[in-house]
Amino acid sequence: MSFSHLALEAVVRHEGQTLARCLIRRGRYIIGHDRKNEIVAASDSVSSRHARLTVSSDEHFFLEDLGSANGTFVDGVAIDSLTPLTLESSVGIGDVSLAFERGGLPASVFRRLPEGFLRASRYAVGRAIIEGHTSTIFEAQDTLLRRTVAMKVLRPERRADPAHVLAFIRENQVAAQLPHSGVLPVYDFGLDLEIGLFSATRFIEGESLADLLTGMASGDSTLPHASLYSLLRIFLNACNTVAFAHSRGVVHGALRPEAVIFGRFGEVFVDHWGFARLTTVPEGEQAQIEAPDASAAVPLSRYSTPEQVEGTDEIDPRTDVHALGAILFRILTLRNFNPGESEDELRQHALAPARTPAETLAALPPPPHIPGGHWPECLTAACARALNPSRSDRFADAQELKTEVSHWLESVVAGGEHPKSWKQLSRFLGKQ
Repeated sequence: MSFSHLALEAVVRHEGQTLARCLIRRGRYIIGHDRKNEIVAASDSVSSRHARLTVSSDEHFFLEDLGSANGTFVDGVAIDSLTPLTLESSVGIGDVSLAFERGGLPASVFRRLPEGFLRASRYAVGRAIIEGHTSTIFEAQDTLLRRTVAMKVLRPERRADPAHVLAFIRENQVAAQLPHSGVLPVYDFGLDLEIGLFSATRFIEGESLADLLTGMASGDSTLPHASLYSLLRIFLNACNTVAFAHSRGVVHGALRPEAVIFGRFGEVFVDHWGFARLTTVPEGEQAQIEAPDASAAVPLSRYSTPEQVEGTDEIDPRTDVHALGAILFRILTLRNFNPGESEDELRQHALAPARTPAETLAALPPPPHIPGGHWPECLTAACARALNPSRSDRFADAQELKTEVSHWLESVVAGGEHPKSWKQLSRFLGKQ
């Protein structure tokens, strides 16, 4: 099905609310709050006859101000004469915005999509499983292959933002090009006329590492108890998946416990690849991953690294190592290394922590899941190295961090650090 079947629309919005949606073809369209206009924008900041949009083709547009009181703007600049537009142009009509869309998505993104991306529905969508900030995950039935899938659908309020749309596309294209057991396989991906922009992946009965750690920290007796051993198994599997991505020239860029999913039968997956950065492929590895540029910034969080907070382009595997170190710190302590609440606090701690990881651990009593009631020195040293603010002093990549933690486990089994406190560990490793 070709994209040409999707009519081009001019959409006017104010603070996220759609004021007007008009099908456009070749011709001229007056924009204003007068109901006689072709595009009616009911806002106090919009003049009766505010601006004129001229459409020469699906790719060529011109805009002119008609002596409005509050101005007409293209890419933030006030215009006073006939001005050319592109599908990517940011247009302001007073305090409302005008954008070009097809099928509810920014028209500009269709240049990056292949023919066949638009299709008729083959899914019966069921209950919502997870309501996220940018997408909703549903349980759905593939009526063609007769299997249950997890369907991730971009939320309607995000579809108008090209950055969010491209990040959603990027997430699925990157994941689909990482053939690893720790990356959810993408079964299908496209624009459904009824559902919207979606992806279908394997359906997993499980939960996120964040939910598990939050439950442990709350002391909820109704939740199943997780040992340090089972937490480290999840962590090492996540490290293994990230290490594979690093070998393919992919930096995840947004690692946190919410992105680590584990199933009922030992499966562990790393999700949320929408902010992945593509780097140089190590020598001897496969060709570069192909995915569209994503201009959406990684949201500030307790797992943001110093280089991300500074906004530099120096993003490489050591960025993921820092985030993995923060995840390991939370596994050990059930607390966040970055305790900030406000954006300023999060930034300040990311750039200049009040205490080092070692100092923080020394001041904290080990929680009940730490056998022996004391911090394992080699493991906390690995955590501290991963969290080093200086990129050059961290592990080079996730594989190095994984190796360090694995060596510590092996030394315990071999009779190293406090063997009497870790008798269960040999049985744990024997099940892997």
